[in-house]
Amino acid sequence: MSDLRVGRISALNMYPIYHHLEEATLPGVTFTDGLPAALNAAVLDGGLDVSAMSSIAYARNADRLRLIPVGCIACNGAVDSIRLLSAVPLDHITRVAVTPHSASSVALLRILLGPDVPFRVLDGDPSGCLAGGEAVLLIADEALAAHRAGIAPYSIDLSELWQQRTGLPMVFAVWAATEHAAETRGAQIATLANAIEDAHAAYMDDPGTVARAAAERFPFPVDFISGYLSRLNYAFGPGEREGLARFLDLARTAGELDDVRALEPMAA
Repeated sequence: MSDLRVGRISALNMYPIYHHLEEATLPGVTFTDGLPAALNAAVLDGGLDVSAMSSIAYARNADRLRLIPVGCIACNGAVDSIRLLSAVPLDHITRVAVTPHSASSVALLRILLGPDVPFRVLDGDPSGCLAGGEAVLLIADEALAAHRAGIAPYSIDLSELWQQRTGLPMVFAVWAATEHAAETRGAQIATLANAIEDAHAAYMDDPGTVARAAAERFPFPVDFISGYLSRLNYAFGPGEREGLARFLDLARTAGELDDVRALEPMAA
């Protein structure tokens, strides 16, 4: 049997899981690195069997995917790496250039801003967009760097704004497999799922080691990385399930999702 093709988000936010997956013995697994939008497309195009993928992308294609309910990327409050940068306050924003690398964050911004603010895909330097009167939505390491650099008078944390409005965690990504992989590679996916849970447990037991290892790969100091990662949650528990359900329901209301299907987890 060919290798199980697994997507690996190449940003700091998922490093605590992948740090330990790299050390695990996972024969027959090939990892492909990328940002969420690219990994979403690869799963849907059949180029990957399994990946952490944008929660909204999963929901839009739930009829041909299967949820692996062992983890997620979530935050209950400020996260720093989902940032709307602007020269004016939130209620004065009239147009936004949005990152091409995320689906969930764009849907979240539509929920939070409402239907009247036009979006376009960011295709240039964020500073130039800001100077031209546009707000800019950035994610992951690019958002962290822009926020630290203070490139805009207003730097709005979308996860914090979501929590203030709903009282719930925001689930940005879930683990999912293609329907074909779920049906034909169940044992391999179960092994991967166990490894994901073990990786999360290992990180929780010793977050300092992960932060120091991350500082060797990413352009941020250890203390900053430790604080940032401490705000993220990788367990897909009851609170995260409730937060995801609310997000998908509001995404449907906002026109970002045609229908909210029941989550279809793989059988244990």
